[in-house]
Amino acid sequence: MTSEEIIQRVRAAGVVGAGGAGFPTHVKLAARNIDTVIANGAECEPMLRCDQQLMAAHPELVIRGMRLVMQAVGASRGLIAVKEHYASAVEALQEELDRQKDADDARAWPVSLYIIERSVYPAGDEFCLVYEVTGRLIPEAGLPLNVGCVVQNVGTLANIALAVDEGVPVTHRYVTVNGEVKSPRTINVPLGMSFDKVIECAGGYTRNESELKVVVGGPMTGHLVADLKAETITKTTGGILVLPTDNEVVRFMSRSLDLWTKRGKASCDQCRDCTVLCPRHLLGHDFSPHEIMRAGAYGINVKNSVLTGAVMCCECRLCEAYSCPLELSPMQFYKKMKGELAASGWKNEVHHRADLEPDDFREGRLVPTERLVARLGVGTYHVWPVAWDESEVRADRVAISLKQHIGVPAQPVVAEGDMVSIGQLIAAPPEGKLGASIHASIAGRVSSVGDKTVVIEA
Repeated sequence: MTSEEIIQRVRAAGVVGAGGAGFPTHVKLAARNIDTVIANGAECEPMLRCDQQLMAAHPELVIRGMRLVMQAVGASRGLIAVKEHYASAVEALQEELDRQKDADDARAWPVSLYIIERSVYPAGDEFCLVYEVTGRLIPEAGLPLNVGCVVQNVGTLANIALAVDEGVPVTHRYVTVNGEVKSPRTINVPLGMSFDKVIECAGGYTRNESELKVVVGGPMTGHLVADLKAETITKTTGGILVLPTDNEVVRFMSRSLDLWTKRGKASCDQCRDCTVLCPRHLLGHDFSPHEIMRAGAYGINVKNSVLTGAVMCCECRLCEAYSCPLELSPMQFYKKMKGELAASGWKNEVHHRADLEPDDFREGRLVPTERLVARLGVGTYHVWPVAWDESEVRADRVAISLKQHIGVPAQPVVAEGDMVSIGQLIAAPPEGKLGASIHASIAGRVSSVGDKTVVIEA
């Protein structure tokens, strides 16, 4: 199979980055001058299990997907990065690699494990992961391909394998449902299923709903859900977390940008803890979060590069959730500045420095996961059993979003009243535009077609 055939099958299946960003995968596979493909199995967000459980249950899909990516980009080396304490995943992957070691694909596209010995946050960030695995430093505001690497989430690799080898489009998503639910589990959910129905699949709440809040994503990079019936599963939904209203995660996520700004102006004492522990700063980027706080808190004029440096913020949330002793948030200032820069049409011609040197004290300043978990108040949920459940999840109704990816929304190719089958194309990106195709996740009748969603009823 040629590289172009792999790319076209991935495009047709609507595969996007499953790790959270949702970048259309076929675009990544068109990269050239790549020597290393890295499978991101770090899963550094507390409470989430879907990636490590997928690796343990279906190592063959991850490895097949890895070799297809290597073939597409012409890489000579494939490394599956997985944390040492994900013992079941490590064992399953190694057994599968050993089983395949004499196969033609194994010799042509060699894959091996890279064991991440320390559990730190954010180990799964691409900049941190590439440096951990290869020792290469991605330039400021750059991409892994700038240093000869392609990084793919393990869930994305599984979808690539299904798309290329079996012609199966992306219609479902593995989602961890954890926290204050009766039966925490990772389930394979149809795209477009509402959050309230997904929570029912985990047994429902352990206490009165009024005492709880729901976070979509992880406790660090996720956000609170306002309407559980309106919010639906997308290709990038990795977790649904049910937490008490007085939990630290909920408390931080409930603050408005206006409140964050007022607290920053009133309280920042320029201690520099946010900068000292910032993952980007530790990799040598000219990025100092305390300086944006100085500008906001004291009205001091700063270099424009301090403000435009917002484009280097990875929004890992360490500054507000862990570093700052006064519970302030440089990240919120950066998010506001990113919005203003985008609205003004600003183009980054400043922050591309590649002559980077990691901080001399970086290794001692990495944030251990167990300390972060304790700070977030999610220790119990992080360690208790979460079942892996691949039984069929039935949905009578799905509202499938037309924008589950970076780029422009897909345009519907079905009309109200049409009968569709699982896997049938229902929306596609405009010709020549960045986007991804969308497919029906259940069989049934299209009951409505809008600008944002296609609703299907069984």
